Amino acid sequence: MTMDALLQAWPWLPTLSDGQLNLPLLGNVVAAGLMAVLALLMWMAQRSEALTPMSRPLAHTLGASRWRSWWTLALQLPAPPLAPTRPAPAPTSARALSVELRLQHPGLDIRAQFRVAPGRVCALVGREPSTQSALLQAIAGMTPARGGRITLGQDTLYDSAARINQPAHLRHLAWLDAHAHLFAHLSVRGNLRYALPRGPVSDDAPDFNEIVSWLELSTLLPRRPAQLTATQRMRVGLGRALLSRPQALLLDNPLGEVPHHEHDELLDLLAEIPRRWRLPMVLVSPRMSEVVRLADDVLVLHEGRTASAGPVAQVLSDVSLATFLEGTDAGSVLEAVVRRHDLSWLLSEVDVGGQRITVPAMLHPVGSKVRLKLRARDLSLHKKPPADTSSLNHLNGRITQVMLAGEHGTYGAIGIELDQALGLQGNVDQGAPTVWALLTRKAIQQMDWAPGKACVVSFKAMATTVTAWH
Repeated sequence: MTMDALLQAWPWLPTLSDGQLNLPLLGNVVAAGLMAVLALLMWMAQRSEALTPMSRPLAHTLGASRWRSWWTLALQLPAPPLAPTRPAPAPTSARALSVELRLQHPGLDIRAQFRVAPGRVCALVGREPSTQSALLQAIAGMTPARGGRITLGQDTLYDSAARINQPAHLRHLAWLDAHAHLFAHLSVRGNLRYALPRGPVSDDAPDFNEIVSWLELSTLLPRRPAQLTATQRMRVGLGRALLSRPQALLLDNPLGEVPHHEHDELLDLLAEIPRRWRLPMVLVSPRMSEVVRLADDVLVLHEGRTASAGPVAQVLSDVSLATFLEGTDAGSVLEAVVRRHDLSWLLSEVDVGGQRITVPAMLHPVGSKVRLKLRARDLSLHKKPPADTSSLNHLNGRITQVMLAGEHGTYGAIGIELDQALGLQGNVDQGAPTVWALLTRKAIQQMDWAPGKACVVSFKAMATTVTAWH
């Protein structure tokens, strides 16, 4: 191509007064452009290095291409830890999540092993919530593990022996924490649609309209995250998590920024997920009320090791674990069935092993399952039903264990197995329900309480905390 043809094709090229191409100026322009690109790349690299280890995999999941991930890292957009552009998981039946992990946490070596079946919720609890959160992040692939194995059904997500380590955006695990991580520049509709994966999905996977209707988001679709309340942001975050069609759901203190008086609204939604979509769920929460409300099983971590594991009613009724659950009153969790409502006195009656317990009036219908939380310090023991007392509840039982409790053995903890009616039908508890009472050592000696002795457990209706049970 001649110079005249070149200038005719690109007339914007710089020329001299005699019509010749101004090569020095063109070279300077090209050099300046290259330097600008280099400076931009260096700036993005610095921004990337400023991110926390947890933020890097979150940002990487936002884009299908390397460049899109670069921009996400550079701009530090509020990234959801879901992979909305990832291929959708192949249609399969519900799968169990199995975890056996070792990881390093500041000043602590964590080891944990548990399995969550489809449609069940496992809560990770302990004195230090950061320990449970670190374990949850390692399961999600956000922080590195030192060894172990994670499987989801037949798929291996992590196996140190086989050198398998799927990145976070390919594990098909949805993450939801207190921040929701919504895109500030997108509407609610845009945030939800961003989570939709490509490719085929199973027939029972939630679709856009179903999620919008279930979470009551239709009026919020045009809004930006800044126009939402904390509760509304959490509902949008939950919807986006489910629209990614995950195979399991990881919840890290999801109600941490939601006003306390609005917790019940979100707890009802979270409780419905396991049975509606048969997803295994892992919950980390510092509030025992949420654990009692949502969990089927509990794993108690103490100094990085498993102190106890099992059904929630069994584990949380073990008074010996109170020292591992800072801020939690020792007590018992009983599974019950609502039997009657007494509107004249604003009271309700529930059935525990064939014995009736009176509690403050509740909205749960007759026949529904609930859980009762009884603080051990609120129970008193008698050798026969007391007369002239304000306590409405008197349960028959037999002492199974007497042990010292408290930091220096300052008081005693007594385990009582409650009597059950013979031939009881529809009891939600497979074994005999057990409660714990805390008494002074003097009271135990004066009453001569010992294993095998019959007793009557008394407590006020107002001493019970009732939560629905999914």
